[in-house]
Amino acid sequence: MTENYSKNRWWLVILLASFLIIAIFLSNYNYLISLAIIAFVFFIILFFLKPLFGLYLMALFLPITGLAVQYKSLELPFIDLLSVVVLTSFVVSHIYLTFFDKNKTKLKWPAGGAFLAFFIIVLISAILSDGVLSHLWYSFRWILFFYLAFVIMPVNLVKSTKILHKLLVLISIGGLAVALMGFVSLFLQDWSDSFFRVSPVAIGGEWIFGQNYNLLSEFLSISAFIVLSLKYFYNDLRINRLLNVLAGFLILINFLTFGRTAWITIVLQLLIYFVIYYFIIQKKKISWRQALVALFLLVIILSPFFVKMITLQEANVSSTQNRVLLTKISWEAFLDKPLFGYGSGSFVSLVENNVRFVAKYGDPLDSHGFGQKILAENGILGLLSFIIFLFFMFRKIYLGVIINKKDYKLLLPLFIASAGGFFYQLFNTSYYKGRIWLPIALAWIAVELISSKNKVKKYER
Repeated sequence: MTENYSKNRWWLVILLASFLIIAIFLSNYNYLISLAIIAFVFFIILFFLKPLFGLYLMALFLPITGLAVQYKSLELPFIDLLSVVVLTSFVVSHIYLTFFDKNKTKLKWPAGGAFLAFFIIVLISAILSDGVLSHLWYSFRWILFFYLAFVIMPVNLVKSTKILHKLLVLISIGGLAVALMGFVSLFLQDWSDSFFRVSPVAIGGEWIFGQNYNLLSEFLSISAFIVLSLKYFYNDLRINRLLNVLAGFLILINFLTFGRTAWITIVLQLLIYFVIYYFIIQKKKISWRQALVALFLLVIILSPFFVKMITLQEANVSSTQNRVLLTKISWEAFLDKPLFGYGSGSFVSLVENNVRFVAKYGDPLDSHGFGQKILAENGILGLLSFIIFLFFMFRKIYLGVIINKKDYKLLLPLFIASAGGFFYQLFNTSYYKGRIWLPIALAWIAVELISSKNKVKKYER
């Protein structure tokens, strides 16, 4: 920040403090509301003065999905509450710089045009549907929020590989915590049970990582490769070996969830990683004999896991039928409103109105897959515009890997982590969550930083 900013930022602190005093008096002396207001303004000021501190906390608490703040009918996940405060501080800081800092840098908007097109279609979808206000609320609360808090903000705050390194370490710590909890869960079960697998564990009576094993495997798919990306920052052979072991441990725990999506994601991640590494970066050639031997060894190693997987899936037919029925509901909704859909956030209502689903499975579920969700809620135009947005996001990350081959240790694992995390959303429900989008933003940031560094080096030559 500039000197001008340092001198004048305290005026904003005084202004916020004044609003705090007024807000307390307007709270009708309800101590809970007063306490919430005090805490909210305090943290806005804190993150205004130290914006990266808030971003570090977001990275560390990224896997915490089971904690939420509740007040009457309002429920807000802890990670979202934290992100709201940090984002508010970021917005206030940017407004402040607009008026007091003539040398301020312009905001970066990754794939901004594509996202804007998608969001406009989302708004049109809400306006043309029943219950306009609820659909508009969902559009801003989930869709616009993930882009602002987990893409725009980190892209504009992270301006060095040193900061990026810290964020990657914090996410890796979260992944290791998830893996250790999964490992402990193995010893809290009956090993003769056919459903013996890695699963969440309540800590202090709270399911801080959620109650579904898919939430564990989803985050492990991301964090395992983020751990590998840390090798870029260390030249010590022992540290690199340790990081390889940690990444292998996270991948193993992910396999032990015995989730179909987890297995598909891991296999694709590993396959794409080695294909890019050997054939594009290293430009090596593998004979068909070597390929057959590698495939044979892989089958031998995975055979016990396949036997367990088959046993689990035989007893898990209802899950498959559930997904098939959700897809049918989405398709029927698309046929009814093909262009703009029923409005964002309407999928649960569509499921609730399906007599067959409620009679067979009870409480309605959200879509397990971003494709069927957006198709039903925002129509074909919404789905196409969202896919275009994804294309521009991942196109830059992939090209960054290919162009900056010497920095593959950082860029390739981040590409695999972010792509794997979103691939998981073909079958899961975190498509608008920070745990998916912050890793994507960090991969984008890494490409920007490395590309700038290499351009400077090329210019100096």
